[in-house]
Amino acid sequence: MSTSTRLDSEPRPSEQIQRKVIPWKVTADLKLHKAENPWESSVRTGVHSCAKPENDPEQVKTQVVFKLFRGILNRVTPEKLDILVNQVTELDIDTKERLSGVVELTFEKAISEPSFSRVYAKMCQSLKMLTVHTPDGLKVTFNKLLLLRCQKEFEKDKDDNEILKKKQEELEAASGDQEKKQLTEELEEIKYKAKRESVSNLKFLGELYKLKMLTDGIACDCIAKLLKDNDEVSLECLCTLVSAIGKQLELGIRKTCLDKCFDQMKQIVTVKSTSNRICFMLQDVLELRLNKWVPRHKDQGPKTIGEIRKEANLEGQRFNQQPHRRDNRWFNQQPDRRDNQRFNQQPDRRDNQRFNQQPDRRDNQRFNQQPDRRDNQRFNQQPDRRDNQRFNQQPDRRDNREFNQQSDGRDNRQLNQQSDRQRGQQFNQQPDRQVGRWYQHHSTFNSTKPSLTEEQLEKKSSAIIKEYLNINDMKEALQCVQELKSTQLLFLFVRKGLEYTLDRNATTRECMGLLLHQLIKSGILPPEQYCKGLQGIIEETEDLAIDIPKIWLYLSELLTPMLLEGGIPMGVLFREISKPLIPLGTAGVLLVHILNGLCKAMSREKAGIMWKEAGLRWKDFLPEDEDVHKFVTEKNVEFTLDKETKESQKKKLSSAEQKKELDTLIQDKADNHTIADWIENNLDEQQTSSNTFIRTLTTCICQSTIISDENYYIVDHDLMRQRATLLKKYLHDEEKQLQALSALQVLMVQMDHPSQLLRMFFDCLYDFDVITIRTYYKWELNKNPGEQQGKDVALQSVTNFFAWLHDLKAANR
Repeated sequence: MSTSTRLDSEPRPSEQIQRKVIPWKVTADLKLHKAENPWESSVRTGVHSCAKPENDPEQVKTQVVFKLFRGILNRVTPEKLDILVNQVTELDIDTKERLSGVVELTFEKAISEPSFSRVYAKMCQSLKMLTVHTPDGLKVTFNKLLLLRCQKEFEKDKDDNEILKKKQEELEAASGDQEKKQLTEELEEIKYKAKRESVSNLKFLGELYKLKMLTDGIACDCIAKLLKDNDEVSLECLCTLVSAIGKQLELGIRKTCLDKCFDQMKQIVTVKSTSNRICFMLQDVLELRLNKWVPRHKDQGPKTIGEIRKEANLEGQRFNQQPHRRDNRWFNQQPDRRDNQRFNQQPDRRDNQRFNQQPDRRDNQRFNQQPDRRDNQRFNQQPDRRDNQRFNQQPDRRDNREFNQQSDGRDNRQLNQQSDRQRGQQFNQQPDRQVGRWYQHHSTFNSTKPSLTEEQLEKKSSAIIKEYLNINDMKEALQCVQELKSTQLLFLFVRKGLEYTLDRNATTRECMGLLLHQLIKSGILPPEQYCKGLQGIIEETEDLAIDIPKIWLYLSELLTPMLLEGGIPMGVLFREISKPLIPLGTAGVLLVHILNGLCKAMSREKAGIMWKEAGLRWKDFLPEDEDVHKFVTEKNVEFTLDKETKESQKKKLSSAEQKKELDTLIQDKADNHTIADWIENNLDEQQTSSNTFIRTLTTCICQSTIISDENYYIVDHDLMRQRATLLKKYLHDEEKQLQALSALQVLMVQMDHPSQLLRMFFDCLYDFDVITIRTYYKWELNKNPGEQQGKDVALQSVTNFFAWLHDLKAANR
């Protein structure tokens, strides 16, 4: 602005206004008015309340954890979920206070954002095994605290009613119109908030149930309570819950619970015992079941960027391909029925896998930045004329014979048909010489010059591996490797796959191991090429162990699939991978991890048979000064020993000693195989079939699944589902099952009969097929004088369970 165009309000220098300054002297002390209920920052309330001084290092650390976790919650989206969960696991959540705060923040976030309840439920599923230990040695998990928090929210009706009653009394006692108006608004706000939280909580519970974090019994109890309350808020919550979980509940064993619910809902709609709004909501749920649980409107929950782009592309393609129907919809508003079906249909499976199941950020990068791997590699990056010929022309007859497994009489069908027992017997006497003969026998590949250089094959291998791990399409991956036509260089593919997945998650390593197994089984990958690529990794394990402490476990997850049918025999594989490790004294460690991984796919007896028939001996893999018997016992691989050796190790243990050992194994999070192996290796058949052992085992397992917080007791159904397999192994007849129920009765007496706890155990044991209906009735009618302590109270606590059994029995007639 030039100096000649001043604003009118700006005084000229010669016309400066003289301002008066009025002095003010404070002669008395001023005190600010303090409200009775002042606002406080959330940093000092809720889960962030400071019970200790602010300068306490532990409290400061706790506040930092909460702050970082709130920041993670604010960034939660479907496509970033896996990344953010990893960030949560890296936080210092090592006390019950911090874990409880994390659960509280997660729950509050899920309730305040019901449209994201599915995403928060998936986050809880990923964090459910997050564990801390209290100073007195108790184990507390994220899942336990979350279930307790949901239960408290669901059962807080009394607290809400007290608040509403108090506010209503204040309203009735008010005299002025202004005061009444203010109290009325506050009362309505409290009612709205309570209703919103209840509906959001039920929606969140529904998402947890769909992820198998809640049992059918808990879901049925929630439905029954809502029907019993029968007020508008409860019925609206019922509609929300049933709409979310009805389909899964109807497919389960609690269908009669759902039938009862719908009968009452029909009655409410028929007599119109509630408002029209609630009647319409109930009618919608009734119609939803009639429509086989297919909603009229598609779920509009949060979506990934890939899903949004895919839907936009599909919609654009439909409009371009069907212009006349598009005009019909826009101007005449009479859409073609087939159009609607086409819009509601799901795209093909591979599209779903590529866009809807993206596990991490690499997926977004691949789809946003790399239009098509095969286009870039096969057409844009072809190194020479031979590549063009390879893609544009038909391969010659030799190629067909090579990759269609029609090379000669010694084809790969022998590899697929020959059992592990037959292979193992071939190498009992002269393993090294016979390993070489096995390679020669199963390597029917020609020695033509590779069509790619090593650098080119490594690039294409990386692309094939990444795409396979993203979309998990085994058939396409096998075809891509086959099209490389560089058999003599496939050891580079093996090495690249092992290097890429070695320090990733267990699922990724298992997928890579299965791909390599299928390449061997289908004859695409020669066994010597596999071992050559593997050898390069094995020789570097001493250095890799510095950066990857669990390298032996990770390697075993990659190698175990190769021992399945059609892969490499155990004797051949174990001798090959052990050659560079025996001088280092680490061969035995790797073999133990592989054997433990193999026992997850088959019984330990079968794994032991494979070991023995392969002619393997521990002394060949362990240092000379290593005590073989001690090593095998400590590593829990006694199944590789002879039966006579194992029987001689067993000794008589008292009930107290059994319980002590079982409690130790369970507290150490031993899996079912480990616990069963300890039982078989330390207890003889007479002990394991005794009633004392059955009661001890049942008590130990059930005690480990109890979640307690103050006066609340619930059962960790996820843990109970895992342990149900172990219980079924020993509760194989009704007499053993009756002993298990009697053990539960005694446990309830010792715990002073916690409310509903026995009912929860009965639900779980029935849901997981551990106890039969006949056994429950036998326990109910059991009049044995030695089994009557606490029986009356126990029967009263499971009255509803037996009523449900009667209904189920009547419905099946």
